[in-house]
Amino acid sequence: MRVLQIAGLALLWVWTGVQVVTAASCSDLVSSGDKAVGISAVDSPACPSAGGVGCFGGDSTCRFCMEFNTTNSAHLLPCSGTTVTPTVVPTPAPTAASTASSTPTSADDDCSEGLPVA
Repeated sequence: MRVLQIAGLALLWVWTGVQVVTAASCSDLVSSGDKAVGISAVDSPACPSAGGVGCFGGDSTCRFCMEFNTTNSAHLLPCSGTTVTPTVVPTPAPTAASTASSTPTSADDDCSEGLPVA
């Protein structure tokens, strides 16, 4: 009877199609969220022994890399074979500072206006 149970479990396991899926490349291990912000991964054989920025850790030879420049990927090395262009962020034009209209309350005061004391 025990043999039938074991055989049944083995057949059930085969019929359900349980498979071990392996990634084809390091970039397949990167989440879609990371990919959306310019992060990918490349094979870096030095990672397990030397480590470094972006290495997955452990025995993995994968290293995170910058596919395109964003604030999330700027700290990583560029992926091999990609050209990274700098991100252009518009900055507001400087405005002229307004001058204070009141006179100082004392000669040695650091502030140009009188400050109320609570």
